[in-house]
Amino acid sequence: MDLFSDLNPEIRKKVVSSWSSMSENDKTHFINQLSLGLSIWGSDDPGKSIALSVLQKMIEDGSANLSDFGIYLDELVSKKAINDRSDKVKRASLIIEGYRLKNSLSSEPHKNIGI
Repeated sequence: MDLFSDLNPEIRKKVVSSWSSMSENDKTHFINQLSLGLSIWGSDDPGKSIALSVLQKMIEDGSANLSDFGIYLDELVSKKAINDRSDKVKRASLIIEGYRLKNSLSSEPHKNIGI
């Protein structure tokens, strides 16, 4: 499964646009958070679907920076919106939250207001 093959083309376009405008530092933080998540809940097709759910929620909510990944994962966990592998996803959310704190990442999403 290609990570983006099941993603709506419009959302995929926004993910690519967001990636293009991010700093190298933010790209690294996104990759690290995504890698932590996939390493904990699994990088098979169902695991990739969890990651896509987080990306889709980010884009739909207007996040302009993929380094917000952990914020949205935590939100989906708190709303019990992820049912598959929920114990592993909760564990990943806690570890990613620690990563975000250690690296002084924002606790609020980067949004483009009015766009």
